[in-house]
Amino acid sequence: MQAFDQPNIGDAISEVAPKAIDVFGQAKQQADLALTQDATQKLYAVGSGLMDDPNEGLLSRQGKNAIGQAPGYIQKFDNEVQSIAGSLPESARNVFLKQAQQQRMQFATQAERYELGQRRQYETGQQKGYLSLQAQQAISNPALFNQASLNARASIMAFGQAHGQSPEEIEANWGQWREQAANRASESWYTPTYQQMMGPNGKIEVTDTPSASQLFSAMIWQESGGNQFGKDGTPLVSPKGAVGVAQVMEDTGPEAARLAGLPWDRDQWLNDPRYNAKLGQAYFGAQMQKYDNNPVLAVAAYNAGPGAVDGWIKQIGDPRSGEITNAQFAAAIPYEETRNYVAKITGSAGAIPGSATMENLIAQPFWNAMSPDKKSQMMSKVAGLYDMQAAAGRVAIQGRMQDDLAKLEAGQPVNPISAREWAAVMPLQAAPAERLQMEKTYQQYQQAMTLQPVYQTIVQGSAQQGIAAVQAMMPKEADPDFKYKAELYSSAQAKLNQVQKAREADPGNWLQLNSPVVKSAFAEYQNNQQSGEYLVSRIQAEKDRLGINSKKVLPDTMIDSLLQRIDNTQESSVTAIQAVAQSFGKYSDQVMQQVQKNAYPALQVIMATENPRAANALWQSRSVKTSDLRGSFEKTDADSADSSWNDKAKGFASTMVVQPGGTAVWNNFNEQGKRLTYINMQRGMSASVAATQAYQDILGEQYQTSGTWRLPNRAGVDLRDVNDGADKYLESLTAEQIMPLIGDPRLPEDVNRHQSLSRIKESAQWVTNSNETGLTLMLNGMIVNGSDGRPVSVSFQDLSKLGAVNRSYFNNLSKDLSRVNTYTPGESMQRSEERNRQFVEELGRQPSSSQTNMAEGMRDANANLYR
Repeated sequence: MQAFDQPNIGDAISEVAPKAIDVFGQAKQQADLALTQDATQKLYAVGSGLMDDPNEGLLSRQGKNAIGQAPGYIQKFDNEVQSIAGSLPESARNVFLKQAQQQRMQFATQAERYELGQRRQYETGQQKGYLSLQAQQAISNPALFNQASLNARASIMAFGQAHGQSPEEIEANWGQWREQAANRASESWYTPTYQQMMGPNGKIEVTDTPSASQLFSAMIWQESGGNQFGKDGTPLVSPKGAVGVAQVMEDTGPEAARLAGLPWDRDQWLNDPRYNAKLGQAYFGAQMQKYDNNPVLAVAAYNAGPGAVDGWIKQIGDPRSGEITNAQFAAAIPYEETRNYVAKITGSAGAIPGSATMENLIAQPFWNAMSPDKKSQMMSKVAGLYDMQAAAGRVAIQGRMQDDLAKLEAGQPVNPISAREWAAVMPLQAAPAERLQMEKTYQQYQQAMTLQPVYQTIVQGSAQQGIAAVQAMMPKEADPDFKYKAELYSSAQAKLNQVQKAREADPGNWLQLNSPVVKSAFAEYQNNQQSGEYLVSRIQAEKDRLGINSKKVLPDTMIDSLLQRIDNTQESSVTAIQAVAQSFGKYSDQVMQQVQKNAYPALQVIMATENPRAANALWQSRSVKTSDLRGSFEKTDADSADSSWNDKAKGFASTMVVQPGGTAVWNNFNEQGKRLTYINMQRGMSASVAATQAYQDILGEQYQTSGTWRLPNRAGVDLRDVNDGADKYLESLTAEQIMPLIGDPRLPEDVNRHQSLSRIKESAQWVTNSNETGLTLMLNGMIVNGSDGRPVSVSFQDLSKLGAVNRSYFNNLSKDLSRVNTYTPGESMQRSEERNRQFVEELGRQPSSSQTNMAEGMRDANANLYR
């Protein structure tokens, strides 16, 4: 075995001890390092929390709330450093404190910078708020612009100095605020001006004589549209070299500057609208002064030069002296451009409100602070208001014109639009042709207004008064204004015809629109329909006052309403029809007559039928078609019924078809007569008896006929007397009583009259008039008119009276024979014999024209001899 040396224990210990110490030291250092790193991380987390915590962190403090907070948060950080350090062993504490010192510096720097930033942000916000408040004050009340500007300037300077801004920066900030505030203040000033002129309550106040300021404002719009610069941004220059808003010539500039009390500055003349306008205003003011404030002369001088105007005064005359009017001078200006210019300016300037003149705009406190381009834009906007106002004014004027013409048509009083009011709404930049057209419109309006008195007479007076008023307007060929008067006369004639036609067509409706009395009665009727009698009484009274001949008493619309009520009734008796007119009291018959004329055909016959049995039968079967009634019988029976009816009604038909419009009426009666015939047949009558009964019920009981005319029994006169009266009237008719028929125009009027009379006496025939109150004379289907232009028409009563004193032989004899004779014993035979003797003698003396009726006359006489 190999032997090993045994080591010395002491030596071994001495070698191991240092190595052990090194191991323990390294372990301690590593532990201290870990503690330090952990403490550092903890401190970092504390700093982040102090800075970033959404609820309590410094960064959660904004604006004013962050100011003064940094020291407190730094102190909290320091407290946390000490707390963490106290938890460390001394060996690790020192290393931690060294590292914490660096973290503190970073935390404090961040906290202080944040607070400083928030302070500056707060101060900036305060500054902006204050400047905004001042700007708003200037905007809400432009008159306070200067005071607001001083306040803003002081604040801008203090803020700039406190924040280290240079004087140049401070001045730039002040200039920027002032210009922006001025531009906004100008818009604020413009809005109420616009509302005053253009808003819902806008009014155009027209002055009799426009002021220099109004004239100059109109000139600015005419000259440049209120623009200092053209669309390309360069100064606005006319072809003749005039520049800017006031179109000032460069040669005139120095003189205008001297008049304005300003130094001549070519650059400002080109680029500053306020300077340019002051030059123009001063120059125009000088012209006003030179020409004694005469607007026509001054405006003409501004456009063409005072030299030209002085020459025109010598040539045309001086309106200042009264030898010529301003209008005459303006119309005689030789230069077309200047003539139109003067007309536009002087005609429209009077309507420019004082608050909207260029002088007032330039005098506003904010004006000097505005930028040049904004000045030009505002001038253009204000100038544009003039034409906008004129356009709105024209709309208003046209509305007034329409209202005035409506009042004129209604015969109501009108306060006409004056020439001054009309001129005020003429567009400044209208072309001459456009202005001429507008002037023509106004002339037509003026012409219509001259008709006001005669229109009032036509509408408010009787037909005779209207005719007299129109005839008084008839012009004479020698009148110098014959054509103008002829136009007025023609208009008045047309109005008279229109009113008379409307009155006669629907008097109730016309009076409801034009008569205060009837309007009031209608209002009462609307509230109380039992007042119908009063309503009709007022309508009738107005008809009598105005000479309205129409028989209608209610508006057609009311009649249509009554007809609808009638048609909708469920009653089976025609008595229900009469009930609708009860509220009209004593006028119910007139109302029902009007209802009858407006009714549908079947109802017309039903209402005209006085026999209740026939009327009820027709009423109850109104919904059954005529073809169905006829079809209920064999064709031979139906044909027999139609033939029997036609035979019975042919005499009546001949009196209808000769009347104007009578054929349609007869067709209606003819159909209802046949319907009633069919109904009678359904009740068991033969065709002949049914037709006879139908004719008797509808017509026979109500009328007598004689050739081409019929007599209603309700007239209460004798048919023979009426016939004799008609013959006598025609026999006595003279040429002077008729209007000549259309004849040879080469013949004198009196010849035409006598030839017409001869034709009338030979061929005319009498027909029953439309309201069945008398007879009207007709020839070949045309109405014969009297010398007054009205139809020759005579009432049954007048014809009966005339016939009673001019009876024909047989008429007179029949009247005598129709008398009831009384007899006494011993005298009757003698009296009868005497009467027979006288009768025979009379027969022997009768005219030869009566021979053909001898046998018939004898039969009638014998039948009545011994009654």
